[in-house]
Amino acid sequence: MRKPHFAPKPDARFPHFQIYLQFTYSKGKLLRYYTGVTVPKEFWDKDKERAKQDRKFPAYAEINAQLKRIETEAEQIALRSQYNKSDLTNEVFKKELDTFLGKREATDDTLTFFRYFQRFIEERAGNPNYSKGSIKVYVTTYNQLKAYADGVLRRDLNFADFNHAFFSNFSNHLFGKDYGNNYVHKLTSTLKTVLREADRREVTPDLKVRDGWLVATREEPPAIYLTEDELTKLFQLDLSGNPRLSRIRDLFLVGCYTGLRFSDFTELKPGNYKKTPDGKEYIEMMTQKTGTKVTIPVKSEVREIVSRYNYQLPKAISNQKFNDYLKEVGKLAGLDEPTMLTRFRNGKRVDQTFPKYELMTSHTARRSFASNAYKAGVPVRYVMTVTGHKTEKEFYKYVRIRPDEHALLVSDNPFFK
Repeated sequence: MRKPHFAPKPDARFPHFQIYLQFTYSKGKLLRYYTGVTVPKEFWDKDKERAKQDRKFPAYAEINAQLKRIETEAEQIALRSQYNKSDLTNEVFKKELDTFLGKREATDDTLTFFRYFQRFIEERAGNPNYSKGSIKVYVTTYNQLKAYADGVLRRDLNFADFNHAFFSNFSNHLFGKDYGNNYVHKLTSTLKTVLREADRREVTPDLKVRDGWLVATREEPPAIYLTEDELTKLFQLDLSGNPRLSRIRDLFLVGCYTGLRFSDFTELKPGNYKKTPDGKEYIEMMTQKTGTKVTIPVKSEVREIVSRYNYQLPKAISNQKFNDYLKEVGKLAGLDEPTMLTRFRNGKRVDQTFPKYELMTSHTARRSFASNAYKAGVPVRYVMTVTGHKTEKEFYKYVRIRPDEHALLVSDNPFFK
């Protein structure tokens, strides 16, 4: 009897693997069994046959624990069969695993909740109107729900299960794992989106989606922006002896001066740079996330940076590595102003103070652009066309201006003379 192992089922159409158990439990008998687990392709470790331990994929612990449970139970079923000298077939094996996992017997035309959720993900993954980031959120929500159903409820989920009590219990389960308010809100609001679509399609009469089911409230994520003076420090920082950090600094500054997302400013090509008949240079591109066309004037700093690379910026690395290296750049530039952030975890306020460079991420670039453009008096409506905000209310949440900075901005108004 060989050791069970897990194999992903690849499908180029979708960003996730379906994980199958493969087990040669007797001579000539190979079991192939769908575990019900899905993992984004980039977070599957083929050598370890487990989800990667990555902070960008917090569901890895629950998924790996579930795979371990399935592996152990499969070995026990095979050992019991050998001890009892019974004839174990694939059909019997699958039924025993189904019983262990609490799977409900269902005919092919029975649409269970998790079957529906998988179809929902596959449909949206094949729709160009939905970004890869959105699909990842759906997959993460699916995996967290599957882990909760298998590990806590120890049964499958039916559409009739979803009510305010379920959302409360599921939220408390996530809070108990020390997830923050925004993460819990993201998962539960995504679940509600999936259920609302099922309700709209009249998938089942058992589902009655109601307002007020969400328990976790979304709070504005702790974030910073860099002032024009701080950006100048970065721009003037001598990194000639460190090409690795020099490239990161240059890419980051392009984001700060254009307002483009990481996925966009790392993909700028020579063809994105245009000139007006009178010689004014601008960037024109179609953004990846929203598919909208943006036109952005090229600041002198950007012109100097891209000229160093003949308008072909360095190839991007992963967002996580980019953020790690960016903190090194910020530290070298002396961006160490003590900055206090307030977070809430399971309703408890947590205040922490960090040197500013530790809080720098690729997303700081867009916030810096929005905040500095607003302070400089650039029309809000134009800035919103670059940042992609649909309402001024959402835009002003995004701008990171301290109260004293707001006061200085209006101090020259004749009303205050």
